[in-house]
Amino acid sequence: MITSALALPQAPSRAPRASRTLAALGAVGVLAAALVGPGAGAAAAAPSGPCTDPEGVTVVVDKTDLGGEVEMGCAPQAASGSEALVAAGFTDTRDAAGLICAIDALPDPCPAEFTGSYWSYWTAEPGGAWEMAMVGPDEAVPAAGGVEGWRYSDGSAGPTVDAPAAPTQEAADQAATSGEAGDDAEGDAGAVDDGTTASPAAQEPTEADGPSPALIAGIGVVALLAVAALVVSRRRSAHGPAGQD
Repeated sequence: MITSALALPQAPSRAPRASRTLAALGAVGVLAAALVGPGAGAAAAAPSGPCTDPEGVTVVVDKTDLGGEVEMGCAPQAASGSEALVAAGFTDTRDAAGLICAIDALPDPCPAEFTGSYWSYWTAEPGGAWEMAMVGPDEAVPAAGGVEGWRYSDGSAGPTVDAPAAPTQEAADQAATSGEAGDDAEGDAGAVDDGTTASPAAQEPTEADGPSPALIAGIGVVALLAVAALVVSRRRSAHGPAGQD
């Protein structure tokens, strides 16, 4: 007796379909990161004037040669001059060589080639004269209570204002008192002057405490894309491999 073997059809592989589904979900994840990510970081504090703490490093940025003003900020502590610049509330931009070519987006754009002006880096004792730093800002270690200066020019002179004097003990005490008063005010925010509890309306968070409308819209888009990817995957599973629908 002659018997013939019949080849049984093999079940179509689901690996390509699974790969497509994973790719779709991966794209959704990337979109979610793009929508949520930028809002997650905390914005740097703006420069608020010279230090009132004798241990802080005052940073002076002279933008007058670029049509701006002289601004001062305080770095409570910093391991380098460039860290002090950022800690004091300024932002720096680096060129391809890793050098600071712009502070607070000035000049804009960063010069593509050297034209004679640059952000020169200076140091000074409180109330003293400006001296050009002997090392770059990434290597310099700011002295506690010292003053750092930046000016966009040809490097022949430091900032156009004198280095601020060291804070007096009275100023330091006032700053400490203001900080303590602020903490007390936050602790007493839920109570009125007569000691009774404030009304629920007074304790409700403001709109600024909640998520922004852009973030809510972004999350909604991500959710819709995820649902669409799941529906497409299930429809393909129900009709078999592509080309056989």
